[in-house]
Formats: sequence, C-alpha cells, structure tokens
Amino acid sequence: MTAKGRRSAQDLKAAALRVIARQGYLATKITDITAEAGKSAGVFYRYFADKDDLMRSVAEDFATALHDRVSTELGHRHKLHDERHIEQHVRAYWDIYRTFQGQMIGIYQASLMSTEFSEHWKHLQERHVATWSAHMAEARHLTAADEDCTRTAHALVCMLEHYCRTTVPTLEAGDDEVHIKTLTRLAAHGILHTDASHE
Repeated sequence: MTAKGRRSAQDLKAAALRVIARQGYLATKITDITAEAGKSAGVFYRYFADKDDLMRSVAEDFATALHDRVSTELGHRHKLHDERHIEQHVRAYWDIYRTFQGQMIGIYQASLMSTEFSEHWKHLQERHVATWSAHMAEARHLTAADEDCTRTAHALVCMLEHYCRTTVPTLEAGDDEVHIKTLTRLAAHGILHTDASHE
C-alpha cells in the first residue's frame, strides 16, 4: 500500500469511529463512513471489504501498538519475575488503551453486534492470553503453561479490558497512577502467587 493509500485507509477508520461514537455500530452504514471521511464508496472498497473488515483493521492497529510498546520498552525476551516488570506491562496496556480509547469503544460495540468481528476479536484476545500465560509459566518456573496459568491469564486479560473500558472514559486528569497500581497489585498476585491447591 502506498503512503497515500495508508492515509486514505486511516482517514476512513477515523471517520468510522467518529460515526460509531455518535450513532452506534449497528446503525452505522458504509455511506455514513464515506460521507464523514469525504471519500467515495469506491475508495472505501479499495481498502476494506465491509464494515467488519474495517474494524478488524482497527483491532489489529491496537494489538500492534500494544506489542510494539512492550517490545520497545521491555525487549522481546523480557520476563515478569517481579511486580516492577508486571507494572510495566500493565502500564503499557493502560497507556495504549488511553491512546486508542475511541477505537476501543468501536471495537467493543462491534464485538457485540457482529458475530464475524467478535470471532476476530476473540482471536486477538487469545493471543494476549497466551502471552500472559507464557510469562506466568516462566515466573512460576514451569516448563510450559498449565491450566492454572491459562485460566489466570484469561482472567487478567478480561480484567484489564473491562476495567479500562469502564474507568478510562470518566477518568479525571492525573488519576492514572492509582488505577495502574491497583491493576498491577491484582495482576502480580495472580501471576506470582499460585493457589495452594495447585502446589
């Protein structure tokens, strides 16, 4: 894709999110998006097959931004052996969610309204769960993630996503730290402390 093409695709995604924020995902039509972006339908279909396809691209943007942030700050082979490293992971998710707040609202609505998009978002969540689960196994000195690692990782991913979705939109400026600390404390307990019944 050319630089001009990337700009056009980004313009369409930004326009879609503005429309979705105003009238909801279900009521948003392709013509609403193209009118908002000042683009023709032909331009839309040059980059996206349909509305779900556009939202899949938005979701991939979020996943890529999160991966790049963690890899840049912590390195590709970082570990989660203490609360400080866990806080860096939580902070990365929080900050990227903050940056992608509008996108995440659209993603959430799309996941409720579209079965096809919901499956794609579920796949991205599973990738996130697998990352946390692998880190957890390493922190617990396991050769591979066991069922408890996977369950705990799934709970952590759900907690992060839901907490950010319900907290970030109404957050006062300067209040981020207390929420990051709360999420870190809960995540650290799940990652570093196993249930006695599993030991």
